[in-house]
Order: sequence, then structure tokens, then C-alpha cells
Amino acid sequence: MTEIELTIPLQTNLSQAEQIIEQCCKVEGLSVNLKGSLAKYPGCVHWHFKRDGQRGTLEITLWASARRIWFSIHTGRTGAWIEETVTRLKEDLERDLAVETIAETTNGRS
Repeated sequence: MTEIELTIPLQTNLSQAEQIIEQCCKVEGLSVNLKGSLAKYPGCVHWHFKRDGQRGTLEITLWASARRIWFSIHTGRTGAWIEETVTRLKEDLERDLAVETIAETTNGRS
């Protein structure tokens, strides 16, 4: 299994992270196949995303209390679309989380 960690700026408020993740994945053409939690990471949100008609599952975990977001790619669940998609999603999520932080700071919500 491969894990790819997102860089989360220290001042980032993760209160909107769940919605940002789902919106960025929707823009990428991904659909939620499963949404739940993992016992190993109490309070986390864990998704399985798929691309319609294609092999592979991209897992994303948001563990806000530990200030972590990461992608998981399991060996038996790979697909041709995953590597390219992860590269774009990582950039998009890091950018959108930073924009959310700037907006909160500007609006005095930090």
C-alpha cells in the first residue's frame, strides 16, 4: 500500500475539509463508493472513491484531530487513472485548504 500525505498549513481550520475533499473529487469525476470511519483513527472520515467504468479505488482519510489528510492506494485496487488523479487532487486540495484559511483569516473567523 502507498500513502501520500497532504501538506496542511499550521493555521488551517479543517472544519470545511470534508466538504472541500468531496467537492474536489466530484470535479475530478470521482464518485463516493463508501464513506465511513476507521477504528485505527478515531473520529476520522474515510472515503473510497471510484471513477465510473474504470478499475481502481482511491482511498482518502481525513483525521482532523490529528491534522492529517492522506491518500491510500492498495496494491490490489489500482487503476490507470489513480496516479494522475492523485497528483491533481493533492495540488487542488492543498490549494483549496489554503484558500479557505485565507478567507477565514480575512473574514475574522480564525
